[in-house]
Amino acid sequence: MEAPRLRFAPSPTGHLHVGGARTALYNWLYARGHGGTFVLRIEDTDLIRSTDESIRQIISSLSWLGLDWDEGPGAGGPKGPYRQTERLEIYKQAAAGLLEKGDAYRCYCTPEELEQERGEAKAAGKPVVYSGRCRELTAQQAAELEAGGRQAVIRLRTPESGATVVKDIIKGDVEFDNAIIGDFIIVRSNGVPTYNFAVAVDDAAMGITHVIRGDDHLPNTPRQLMLFAAMGERPPAYGHLPLILGPDKTPLSKRHGASSVEEFRKQGYLREALCNYLALLGWSLDSETTLITIEELIENFSLERIGKTGAVFDGEKLLWMNGQYIRSLATDELAERLEEYLEGTRLAGLPGSGGKPSLVDLVPLVQEKMKTLADFENLTDFFFLPLEFDPKAREKLLGDANAAGVLARAEAALESLDQFDAASIESLLRGEADALELKLGKFLQPLRIAVSGKTVTPGMFETLAVLGKQESLARIAAARSMIAAGS
Repeated sequence: MEAPRLRFAPSPTGHLHVGGARTALYNWLYARGHGGTFVLRIEDTDLIRSTDESIRQIISSLSWLGLDWDEGPGAGGPKGPYRQTERLEIYKQAAAGLLEKGDAYRCYCTPEELEQERGEAKAAGKPVVYSGRCRELTAQQAAELEAGGRQAVIRLRTPESGATVVKDIIKGDVEFDNAIIGDFIIVRSNGVPTYNFAVAVDDAAMGITHVIRGDDHLPNTPRQLMLFAAMGERPPAYGHLPLILGPDKTPLSKRHGASSVEEFRKQGYLREALCNYLALLGWSLDSETTLITIEELIENFSLERIGKTGAVFDGEKLLWMNGQYIRSLATDELAERLEEYLEGTRLAGLPGSGGKPSLVDLVPLVQEKMKTLADFENLTDFFFLPLEFDPKAREKLLGDANAAGVLARAEAALESLDQFDAASIESLLRGEADALELKLGKFLQPLRIAVSGKTVTPGMFETLAVLGKQESLARIAAARSMIAAGS
């Protein structure tokens, strides 16, 4: 059996949507699991909406996810170029071949004439398809139209009766009535190919064996099959994925929250967690397994286990999964991920600089509390930045009748401590809490707010040890002064 060739072919009109990322992932997994080739092709024939910035964003998102491609931008390959606007001559030659064989023809109808046709068809209750009025134009008639200033599009000559059957790997056989398709345009009057024509030419030229894509493309498939037949090429096997849905069962979009890979990356999600979660939106290994490594996905992924109905994107489940992956990372690995992530935050370059604690120092304190990499900044910013009190924390501190006494007692005790490590601090402060007949949590709360400005921090004993004796005492003293001043 020949090695499969699969492609991911995004249109660069924005950031990579998670639906597109899942499509890329499924194609990548199938190619990797079957010794095949994964091709990245940029479909940018929408000249108005396509941008170079979107291409960079898509490539960046795929690279971040770890979905490397064997052929495509940056990788090269024998079937290039891999950007459609660089393949216009290829489409021109393909269209010329279809014209020469009589499988395509030039159409000179004006927009006004076509609109009149559509109106008449609607009024008569007939399918709104092109009538074929230019199908049998003579050379002389065509020349006269051109002399009159008419510009031509090129249309494919399609069957007027019968049906085209899409043998879909996921959905089964899907039948389309040829009579409601009509002779569709394959090249616009400006010479730019239409989507369906460029896709069919590219899939044939690049030897694509499997096309796995969203089911919003299913209506395009009969047209592409007609083009393969006209070109005398063997079509690929098709599989159309149900769309990813929001909680309201409509297609996932920005109104449901984050919907692009870049957004999830900025929010501190790990690539492994996002790939794992996306793989399970429409596919499953079994009825129980949730956490699956990329190696296990490659080994077990199959097209036959893809579901036929849309999967609902569950943000809470992804968040839970991300937390599981964060807690599974070794300290050094999580520190490396955080260093990369923090480049775009207020903490960029601060950990480990100027006597401040390093990431390796802090990861053990917060790893169990983190669900995203973004949580690190919220949990540890007080180690690096000038202390700012959260309004609720300040209110709680000022309203705590025990706070002044606790802080005075803690300050004196910590001042006397020679060995300022977490174990020594814990032993000392537990004793102080007992002496004041306060539960440890109630004793530590004003101390926590005093040194962090927050009500939630890493472990208090470890936090004080990392801050160090001098900084801890200075913050406690400042908090005592704030309480004394009443503000």
